[in-house]
Amino acid sequence: MSQNDDKKSFMDKITDFTNRLSGPLAKFANLKSISSIVNGLITIMPIIMVGAVFMILYVLGSPSVGTSGHALIPFLSPLSSKFLWMNSITLGFMSLYAVIVMSQSYGEKLKLDTKSSGLIGLGTFLTFTLAGLDKSGGIDITAFSSSGLFIGILSSLVSVRIYWFFIKKNITIKMPDSVPPNIGNSFAAIFPYAASFTLAWLIRTILNFDMLNWLNGLLEPIVNGSQSVWTAMIVSFITLLLWSVGLHGDNMFLTLFTPFGVSWLSENAKALSNGTPSNHLPNILAGLGQTGLLRMTIWTAAVWPVIFLMIISKNKFLKTLGWTTIWPGIFTIVEPVVFGLPLALNPYLMIPFILSGTISTGIGYMLMATPFFGKFFAMIPWATPPFLLGPLGTGDWKTVIIPFISFFIGLVLYIPFWKGYVQSLDKEAEEAEGKTELQ
Repeated sequence: MSQNDDKKSFMDKITDFTNRLSGPLAKFANLKSISSIVNGLITIMPIIMVGAVFMILYVLGSPSVGTSGHALIPFLSPLSSKFLWMNSITLGFMSLYAVIVMSQSYGEKLKLDTKSSGLIGLGTFLTFTLAGLDKSGGIDITAFSSSGLFIGILSSLVSVRIYWFFIKKNITIKMPDSVPPNIGNSFAAIFPYAASFTLAWLIRTILNFDMLNWLNGLLEPIVNGSQSVWTAMIVSFITLLLWSVGLHGDNMFLTLFTPFGVSWLSENAKALSNGTPSNHLPNILAGLGQTGLLRMTIWTAAVWPVIFLMIISKNKFLKTLGWTTIWPGIFTIVEPVVFGLPLALNPYLMIPFILSGTISTGIGYMLMATPFFGKFFAMIPWATPPFLLGPLGTGDWKTVIIPFISFFIGLVLYIPFWKGYVQSLDKEAEEAEGKTELQ
């Protein structure tokens, strides 16, 4: 260790570490392939949310959900099976929708025709999912749900990259300049379409290799093993660490887990529709990246206590800022506090900011791992207040307890640091006032 490193303050060392961490993370998140996957999944969120609304209506109208034997809203009972049908054509076709948008997004980044990119990805995906082909020539549409998401990602990236290769090497059918561009693009895509579809056909039918089941089997232990209290806490820690130095931790890191979170959410919804009670659903981290447990715990522990402490403070600046930020804060719009107070690069408050969200996420995970609380099965918008997020996304009103537990955890951690921070502000104000009087 150099002498310069020895002279650095604790804050400088944290900043240096975070900068070293954020560089590779930012590069990875900005890769054309990775950002296309994330963009595609974010784009289909409205479809998933519509499916979630119908799933919630099914929960409210189904007497088989819960232990009472009665529907929460009896007049919805005759429609409960029809609500499930609507959920099936949204969440049940999630991979199909995602393939189209991911392929278009990747094609756009590679400066290809976006319509052709979407179609080549879709066609390749359909070819790979012929595992359910029966005597009548039908296709098993279960592959279009979250179970086919990983093969959908692979189909999108490989097929569009093949398209890009053919265009770059000018291996295309070239039309005269007088031909309209849309017709020219269609003819230019014939060779890459043929190459991508033929490759998928050879693998699936001639080699009889079921890519879908193989890939899901390969990834299953990795995906299932990633659900633990330690995973939840590490994700929370890194997300808050990035925010603490002024970087958008949600966009840079948390959204990378969206493919896993959406897949887990879909599995929970399917299990619920098959009669599994909400408190026995398999995936605790369902919705990770967009909704779910972390959305109930991180900001209620890391930001809400700060807003509360500002409101009750005698410092005029803090009190005014507290009342100004309370309404966006309730909807977990945290930038006014993170950058307005600021919490970012704040030597007094960085430590409780990071620890509060991390610890509360760990405790929240352990609580939701018990049969006492329901698990998420519905995609709820990220800006939903955390005390409503749980009841709406899990169908279990008891989950409202978790955000308030997180709030008190954060409050306990902030209080020892808050006094020193307020004193520093008062001292700065006195010094500034003294300089003004001297002038």
